[in-house]
Order: sequence, then C-alpha cells, then structure tokens
Amino acid sequence: MNTTRYNIDTCAMLAEFNASVWTARKLDKSATEEVVSNKNAQAKDAARVNKHLLAGRNELEVIQQMVGRARQYVYDNTLPWSDSGLRLLPTINFEKFASKMNEFEEEFERVVNEFVTIYPTLITAQAMALGDMFRRDDYPSQNEIMTKFSFRVNYMPVPTAGDFRVDVGNAAMDDIKGKLQRMAEERVEQAMADVRKRLGEHLKRMSDRLTTDYIAGEAKPRRFHDSLVEGALELCDLTKALNLVGDASLEGARSDLEKLLCGVSPTELRKNAAVRDDVKKNVDAILDKFNF
Repeated sequence: MNTTRYNIDTCAMLAEFNASVWTARKLDKSATEEVVSNKNAQAKDAARVNKHLLAGRNELEVIQQMVGRARQYVYDNTLPWSDSGLRLLPTINFEKFASKMNEFEEEFERVVNEFVTIYPTLITAQAMALGDMFRRDDYPSQNEIMTKFSFRVNYMPVPTAGDFRVDVGNAAMDDIKGKLQRMAEERVEQAMADVRKRLGEHLKRMSDRLTTDYIAGEAKPRRFHDSLVEGALELCDLTKALNLVGDASLEGARSDLEKLLCGVSPTELRKNAAVRDDVKKNVDAILDKFNF
C-alpha cells in the first residue's frame, strides 16, 4: 500500500487516553516476613504479601469497570499509532469521539466522588474485614485519596517530516526527514492492517455462527447473539471512518457487507434457514473475494 500520496496529518489526529485508579494494595512487611520464615526461605524477597485494603468491597471495581469501558471505546474507535499509547483518530470522527469521552469523564468524576464520600466509612468497616492485618496508616486521607484518581484525554496533530526543525546539516536533515516519513507510512499501513483485521475477524465469526450443522440428518443452526448483525453494521460505519487512505479493497468489503445486511434482522436469520444460508454464502464470498 502506498500511503505517501495521502496527507495523513490533514485527515487524522493523535488521541491519548490515560486513567488511573487507586489500587488499594499495600505491602504487608510483617506478613511477608512471616511467610518467608514459615516456608524456610533463605532469600528475604522470596515472597511478597500484598494486602487488599478494601477486601470484600466492590466500590473500586465500579470505577475500574467504567475506565475499562472508556478504554475499550478508545480502542474500538481509533487506530494504533505508537507504543506509548498514542492512537490515530480520524478527524471526521473527532466530534463524536470527543463528546463520548466527555461523557465518560463526567461519569468518572461522579463515581469517584461517590467513592470519596463514603471512603471514611469503608475504612472503618475494613478494621473488622482485615483483622490483625488492619493498619489505619495504610489508608490515605480523604483529601489525599482524590489524587489517586485521574482521567485525561489529550489531542495533538500527527507529526510530519515538514514539522521537523533542528540545526543540522542539509544531508542530516534530509536523512531525518526521510526516516520520519517512512515511519509515518509504516504506522499508517499498520493502522490499516488493524482495521482490515477487525473486519476480517467479524466476517469469519459470522461465517462460523451462520453455519447449519446436521446431526443424524437433522438441521441444527448454531446459536448467535444479536450483536453478530448489529455489530457488523456498526463495524461497517466505523470502517468507513477509519479507512484513512481510501483503501479500495477495504471499502469494497465494507460496502458489500453493508448491502448484504441491509434489511436483515437477527430474528430472521434464526427463523429463516434460506435467508441464513444465503447470508452465510455471501459472507464467505466476501472473505474469498477480498482475501481475508
């Protein structure tokens, strides 16, 4: 795929999502020493006993699950760019993406505030839950606990060779710019491979779940969730937005799948064997035609 003809910096930006949640874990030195001694270990660091300061409570899990949903949304609606966590976000999706992330941030602030409000009572309850392992000093103050939570979304432009400025010789400058350009092209290709992989995996899942097995001569359709169809249509919309380089093969597969599922419901696929078999046949044709 030749990506040099596309100005990636004009059709996409970089998005960075970071969130932190208090772990409520604390090394128990006394319990660690006891375990090491009881097991006759010669090395003092042979074991580490970390106590869960909120053992038996699920308030932190609510926050962690909420962050997990936000992180999954970021992964689903962006493309990989760098090992540092930066993601490629199509500008056409920016308003929708930013709006959803704002909703997540508001939800995060709400659940964290709810947690901080009841935090003192949770500490009191843990005195009994942890028994002899309870130490009041293990728990941050109510004011300090707020600093253990954060939710940040940053946006920045995609760097290009033309942005590079440094006082070096012309030959060195050309070499650096060339490397930066090649790096950008490789990352765009990897991003497009990620989109193609998502679509291909869903097509293969559809082919599998729409298969009818025959046991002792009796037709046994495989079970599937409504998301098999609904998720495919959502993926069609997402693929269109994420196809930053206008890959004709990717668009062809996306378009064919969208047309195939137009007017088809999960209920109809379950009840109508002819429709189910026809959709599977066409899904397999898309897989073959576009070499997934």
